[in-house]
Amino acid sequence: MRRTLLAILTLAVAISSSGICVAQAPIYRLLYSAPNPSSQGAAPVTVLEAAPGLFYFLSTAQNDGGGPTFGPSIFSLTAAGSPKLICSLPFSTGTGALVQGSDARLYGPALNISTKASSYYSVLASGQDLQQYPTGNWRSGLDLAAAPLGIYDAIAAFDSHGVLSYVGFARIGDKGKVSIIYQSSLSDGISVSALVAGTDGNFYGAGSQGTELTPPMFIYRLTPSGGYSRLLTFPSNVYPGPYGASLIAASDGNLYGTFSGGGASNTGIVYQATLAGQWQTMASFPAPSGQNFMINPNSLVEASDGALYGSTVHNAIFRYDLTTHALTLAYQMSPGNLQGSCAPCNFIQGSDGKLYGTAAIGGPGGGAVFSLDFGLPKPAPSIARMVPDSGATGQKIILWGSHLLGATSVSFNGVPAAAFQVNSTQAVVAAVPAGATTGPVTITTANGSFTTTQSFTIQ
Repeated sequence: MRRTLLAILTLAVAISSSGICVAQAPIYRLLYSAPNPSSQGAAPVTVLEAAPGLFYFLSTAQNDGGGPTFGPSIFSLTAAGSPKLICSLPFSTGTGALVQGSDARLYGPALNISTKASSYYSVLASGQDLQQYPTGNWRSGLDLAAAPLGIYDAIAAFDSHGVLSYVGFARIGDKGKVSIIYQSSLSDGISVSALVAGTDGNFYGAGSQGTELTPPMFIYRLTPSGGYSRLLTFPSNVYPGPYGASLIAASDGNLYGTFSGGGASNTGIVYQATLAGQWQTMASFPAPSGQNFMINPNSLVEASDGALYGSTVHNAIFRYDLTTHALTLAYQMSPGNLQGSCAPCNFIQGSDGKLYGTAAIGGPGGGAVFSLDFGLPKPAPSIARMVPDSGATGQKIILWGSHLLGATSVSFNGVPAAAFQVNSTQAVVAAVPAGATTGPVTITTANGSFTTTQSFTIQ
């Protein structure tokens, strides 16, 4: 199969006019674009980093007419732009999400478009050992979130006429067991954003009262065992706009999100929500005028410089500073979609400090996987939880946090762990070493060290 590796495209933004404090002019690099929209590898919708400089992306393109037959596919991709086909699902499979679990496997939803049979799947990062986990009448909401002991997702059930009947949440646990941990009628509303894990160990998401993004919008809380409640309800004049909502859990313990409508100019907002249920608008996007493309936000990510970055439907990459509260243009991608069309552009921050993103359409061929180098600091590791937080010598412990790739050492109260395994950017599994005593746990990567404030208790 022919794949085209494309040359580097760069475009500098006028830093003096935007007020952005970065170490260099932003550099855009196109890493991969399939030859055309119907090629295998086209329509990339999500990207994750599985090892320093090694990424995986999900392509939703599929074909059964002329040429080889293929379904949605998972590719690996180096930071230098070298792709490799890892796994291909059957033709006529609907999917749109990909996460890596604490067991290092890649997980995603799968819907047989012909039979309407729904399932989740998992596969090793090598592409081997593809497994499927049926879900009956329940279909994924494509809202997957990884947790130390499973994968969580918003789900929906349809009747025999294809009418939405119930909503709920599922957990994929040990050995692929799918459990419906909560279900209700449509009175609870519809999840309209990906699930995010809060600093309190619960999950959060943005919701709408109806399937058409009907106000009032709200934020819900889901406990790992399936307890569901509304954290807050927005006033009726706060609405998602035509391009939906995004939500993240930030390192300061708060939730931040975007709506593509509302605000001072009805072009979108960035808002903050506390886990206590209070919210406020942090910034409104500017009024549309001339060459202003920074309107209607549709994605969000936190970066290591203490700022939030995201895309707008018009290919603008914005930056919101959590300290100064300034909302500025960080980079303008090609309005003609040559660098990818942000509908949306979904981002992560790599271990090298760069932002990596996907655009399902646009690009020179069939969408784009790209990097944006703002000269940001390389993200330091952080541990949010230890699961369990007590144990005996030899017991395996999941260290759950962020930016854990490339870990070089783990120690329990100063005693090095002889055995540990880096399973994802969020999960390191370490065995409690002989001689360890009750105290904090320290992890070290090439980007720094982190020591927990909570002690691990030796039993």
